[in-house]
Amino acid sequence: MFAEKLLPLISSFPQDAEALRRMAEYLGDFESRRGPAVFKIRLNPNRLFDIMQAGSTSRLARLVSILVEGEIIRREVVVRFPSGSGITFESYSDLPFLIRDPDRDIDVRVTEENIEASYILVTNEVS
Repeated sequence: MFAEKLLPLISSFPQDAEALRRMAEYLGDFESRRGPAVFKIRLNPNRLFDIMQAGSTSRLARLVSILVEGEIIRREVVVRFPSGSGITFESYSDLPFLIRDPDRDIDVRVTEENIEASYILVTNEVS
């Protein structure tokens, strides 16, 4: 399902077709092996770099942009707590200065060290 969604992008971006094809193969393989778990897939930028063999951060940025604009993936920002859990935000502008860690019942300052970008598949489901 998700791999097929990449086919129009592969044709539209011939200079990036091979990297997009690798992403399609990864998603197709994941979906065939793990079924509905594909809906919970979360990829960090390093993993996307590896999957698509981007070669450089600027090329990765271009590929991620293609996937976001093509509504294959969307970015989420996760703030990790010392307890290991975290809370997800839609963008960096939504991040507060402090967040309450519910597991430890403490306030946690939001810093570069506890923020991570991740990408999830667009499912067209209302969340």
